[in-house]
Amino acid sequence: MEVPDVTLTTSCFDLTSFNEKSRSLSDCVNNMKALLEVPIYLVIYADSKCMPMIKEMRAAKGLDSITVYHQIEVNELGKYKYSEKLRKTREYFWPLKDDRSSVESHIIQISKPDLVLSTMDENPFNTSKFGWIDSNLGKDNFSKICENYKEGMLVDVLNKVSNKFHLQILNVCDKKYKNVNNKQEMFLEYRWMVCGCFFTTSKDKGIFILDRLNDIIDENSEKGLGHGEEMFYLDILDEFYDDIHRSYGDYHHILNNFSKQTTGWRYVRDLIINGYRNKGYHRECYDCCRTLLDSIDNPQVNFGFDVYFSIWFAFYLSAFYYKGKGEARSIVNKIMDLIRTVPGMRSEYEKDVVFYGDNFEHALM
Repeated sequence: MEVPDVTLTTSCFDLTSFNEKSRSLSDCVNNMKALLEVPIYLVIYADSKCMPMIKEMRAAKGLDSITVYHQIEVNELGKYKYSEKLRKTREYFWPLKDDRSSVESHIIQISKPDLVLSTMDENPFNTSKFGWIDSNLGKDNFSKICENYKEGMLVDVLNKVSNKFHLQILNVCDKKYKNVNNKQEMFLEYRWMVCGCFFTTSKDKGIFILDRLNDIIDENSEKGLGHGEEMFYLDILDEFYDDIHRSYGDYHHILNNFSKQTTGWRYVRDLIINGYRNKGYHRECYDCCRTLLDSIDNPQVNFGFDVYFSIWFAFYLSAFYYKGKGEARSIVNKIMDLIRTVPGMRSEYEKDVVFYGDNFEHALM
């Protein structure tokens, strides 16, 4: 199997000395086993406890030649400079506290941009694309980022990525939290929005996006704010809108949907499409609907006509507000063709003819 033109970066640290409820050393490494067996270019950052086991597992598969190992302790990471500020702030403001989280685990998460940028600079395998993948992928063959993983799936995904920054959208977050005055409110609860455990990018796109992500992380870390890196993507999604290739779904849909939507249709409709509609984010809704509709082969097999019709309807509404009447009219004409020719679409339309008819009339007038 040919090695993809992508260098992924990952990390693994034993945090039990900082928090006794953290994953054990054996769990840390065993949850990484599936990744270590894949023939891809990999740069691994790990501490002195994890690294010997990681090297042994990777070497056992004959993959040392496509692997770079960087042994480093948590307190040697660049973002560790914020540890005392974070610790002090968390003494009086830490609403997202849980048993396994710690300043050290947060430091590791917000270090992802730094580590990928370092790999880009080093480029040990002379690849044109780069990315991040979490090491904690589950003991059951990538179960945390994939449904029904089959050998070669990660390689296939990496072979299909473009030069854009590929990132999976998890949910919808209110853009009011982009305002610096609302940042503390933002961290009162976890605002799900992206799956930060896997992304890919070209160097040209990645340098600007990851540098900006670092700026946002630094600004908030100086104030002692943050819980992982994912919420810091809120500004990135708008500022680099055209440079980001979005896939959609839950964490365990990532590999399945990264290149083309294949699963999680109802999840995306209920949480993401409806989330965009409810908040009036018409551009995002339009692009999400278009991605799903372009991926559908057989709606009855994929998910059922109730979801299919609702995606088309959301596509029409978002087009009306984002693209204007001309685009909305062409979508309505397509929907009406489907209603005339596809019994499943007709039955969904007939559930509320007056409502849908009144809405479509706005585009056809």
